[in-house]
Amino acid sequence: MSNTQNQKCKGKHFTWSKPMSHMLLEILAEKALKGNKPFFTFGAESFVKVATEISQKFNVQCEPKYVDNHLKTVKKEWGIITKLKNKSGFGWDDCLKMITVSKDVYNEDVKV
Repeated sequence: MSNTQNQKCKGKHFTWSKPMSHMLLEILAEKALKGNKPFFTFGAESFVKVATEISQKFNVQCEPKYVDNHLKTVKKEWGIITKLKNKSGFGWDDCLKMITVSKDVYNEDVKV
């Protein structure tokens, strides 16, 4: 097993780097634009393609099930971001790619 694989695979967990996540989203967005996303979901062949391309580009052993699981995580995180962005007093900094909030709103709504 190469050093790259050791860094990305810890036990039975696959660790996604930002470039890997970006590649996953680019491939799936391309498939969706081509109409390869029937019934609002991606088929197994989409996950196989992503896993194959990530494995080759990053010299890791990415499996289709890792792609499926990571997509679920991304969707969940995006749901949280969208919910916060739409709350009064919250915003989005596109340069930093993060939620923004005023100190007053943070102290009242977020801080425990």
